[in-house]
Amino acid sequence: MNFTKKTILTLFGSLLLWLSSVQAAGIDHFEVKLSPENSKVGEALDLEIEAVDKNNNIIDDYNGTILIFSESDPEAELPSALEENTYTFSASDQWKIKFENAVKFKAKWNQDIYIYDLNDDTVLWIWEAVIEEDEKETLLDIEILSPESWLTIPNNTINLSGTSKKNHTIKLIINGTTELLVTTNNQWLFEKTIEDLQNGENTFRAQVLNSDEEVVWESDEVKISVESNLPRLKNIKTTPEQIEAENSFDIEIITTEGLSEVNVIMNETLTKLQKDERDEALWKKSIYAPADAGNYQIDVILKDEIWHEVKEVWASSIIVTAVELKAAELVEWEEFTPNENTETDKKEETESSEDSNKKDLKITGIKVVELKSKSIVTWDEVDGAESYNVYKKEKNEKLELIWNTNTPEFEIEFGGDKIKYDYFSIKAVWRIDDGSDTGEIYEWSLSDATKVQTGPEVLLLFILALFVWWIVFVFNKRKA
Repeated sequence: MNFTKKTILTLFGSLLLWLSSVQAAGIDHFEVKLSPENSKVGEALDLEIEAVDKNNNIIDDYNGTILIFSESDPEAELPSALEENTYTFSASDQWKIKFENAVKFKAKWNQDIYIYDLNDDTVLWIWEAVIEEDEKETLLDIEILSPESWLTIPNNTINLSGTSKKNHTIKLIINGTTELLVTTNNQWLFEKTIEDLQNGENTFRAQVLNSDEEVVWESDEVKISVESNLPRLKNIKTTPEQIEAENSFDIEIITTEGLSEVNVIMNETLTKLQKDERDEALWKKSIYAPADAGNYQIDVILKDEIWHEVKEVWASSIIVTAVELKAAELVEWEEFTPNENTETDKKEETESSEDSNKKDLKITGIKVVELKSKSIVTWDEVDGAESYNVYKKEKNEKLELIWNTNTPEFEIEFGGDKIKYDYFSIKAVWRIDDGSDTGEIYEWSLSDATKVQTGPEVLLLFILALFVWWIVFVFNKRKA
């Protein structure tokens, strides 16, 4: 009898514990966060909502429907994903939902956000904060980062991105008529995929708006051209996608047909790919990974038979890992004592290496000829060079590879409507002959930067014409 009572008491206690755990596992309230916490009228805020139990543990199977509204500011903008101010949790939310740049208060001072469970109105959360009055901003920097101006693309879709002050509304104006709205994120960036661009010239301008939707600043205009008949990259594949340093990997590129040349640039080295004999849209090559580990960008340059050129920046990338030595290759250096012969051999090897590198293939004899419509840059031919890479020096001292030529000459057509000068440098390119068709390509040292006119002389000719007219006018006046 005592045993039976004891058993019953034990079972009853276990039942109470089980009921307590079930109750704790049920939803008790919501954890809500709006960021940034110190916000202003019209500033876009991130809203995060979690369903938790009374012990503040996340309910990992919550699938209820919530109601979101502001009692203090009925005009507040709420997440666009809501349907009649409601949202239903699903497994894909992982029971934690975040709406980015989704809430904007239109009024200042004390404001609130209510979160209700529609199936149980006792489950709620109220977020309260002080919203400061937005100061009238008269200047907010904004810049379009991509695409770059004067770019030519082969299709009518492009990803536009830029930077401005975080959590602000940006108005994008395409071709002077189409207007799209985006919002900068917490990293001060905005982006938008622009579709249905027109053939020929397209223009982009970005404006940053304040809380009253007034334009407080706008970017410079960016112009690009769409030419549907240009070379187009369809697919790029590297095999393997991860490679040890200085090992070879295969790269295959599928393009539109009728191209004359396909090049890839990796680690500032340009490599010309070979066309497949059975498929003129397939280009491939085995190339060597750099010596240092890292994630390397691969750019692609496409050229057709009439020398249209399209550059695909960051078309792909490859991960290069450090070489892992096998156990048998490891050397216990503390047990190694070099002898005289070893030191002698090492010295002879160093001297031999120095002798082989005495030949300097740095470009010399650069000359610039300025004509009416273009500038022509020439230099002394380098014995042993397979080709030459021409680099443009940007304002930030960064070098941009713009051309590869087999002859020591490069022509620059004048562009724009203002007199302009740019700096160019050249490197000689050669291939190591390893007995195969895929010898590794190297570059010699960079030439000195050369100042080259890249803009027309229209302004100078106009000034000169005015000066001549003035001399003639004075001469005739004195003669009279």
